[in-house]
Amino acid sequence: MKTGEHKLSRSYEYADRTFGYRSASFTQSVATALVVGTVAAFIGVAVGATFYYHHAAWYISASAGPIVDTLVVIFLATIALEQERKRSNRKTAEIAFLNHHIHNALTQMIMASELTDADKQDRYMREAVSRISEALFRVAHHADPTGLSLEVDLGGTELARQREERERQWGAKRA
Repeated sequence: MKTGEHKLSRSYEYADRTFGYRSASFTQSVATALVVGTVAAFIGVAVGATFYYHHAAWYISASAGPIVDTLVVIFLATIALEQERKRSNRKTAEIAFLNHHIHNALTQMIMASELTDADKQDRYMREAVSRISEALFRVAHHADPTGLSLEVDLGGTELARQREERERQWGAKRA
């Protein structure tokens, strides 16, 4: 390796070599499973102890803990899976939104480069850059995935208009 060259590495690369293929969030999955199991165990023990101290039949006291544990794990696992599904849907919407608007803006730039009128060419290039900028801004700053819908603004005119409004507002704040 020459001076100044750096080998790129990922944070999970060393664990990958040691334990085989692992995702970057394996530790997070283990921590989540540990928390879910601990909460379920505490609730199960509490229910079992409650039945024991209230002198319930032995078979009710013995079966109450595992039944409650199962219900708690099902509930907590459902919550965790639902959150992951929402994150996955958000990521899919972001990728589709960016792919559509950036691809169309780049196509507009390519087509504008062949125009002979310099004013039209400059206007189309500025619109395309504004569309890309606004698409990236919207993905980075909007928590609500409905703002990333392609059904609202297929042509990107709304993106360009919102970008101009925001720039005017920022200009007014600076002045």
